[in-house]
Amino acid sequence: MEKKKSKKNQKCGGVDEQVEKKIYPTGAEHYELYEEVGHGVSASVHRALCKPLNEIVAIKILDFERENCDLIQDLFID
Repeated sequence: MEKKKSKKNQKCGGVDEQVEKKIYPTGAEHYELYEEVGHGVSASVHRALCKPLNEIVAIKILDFERENCDLIQDLFID
């Protein structure tokens, strides 16, 4: 996986430093999911390994069909 070529100057504690922006792959085959680290009304967050970058990341998985979602139930109350 390659990094985006453009660099941006940022000041960190009064010192200019070059910051490279990484491009993460979007396909599920590029990630290995580990344990769930959090969840909310319509999503859960998992720790995962981004295989091409060999980097631990957080993946948010949305679930809009969750039956016990209070937000959705509130929208359909008569």
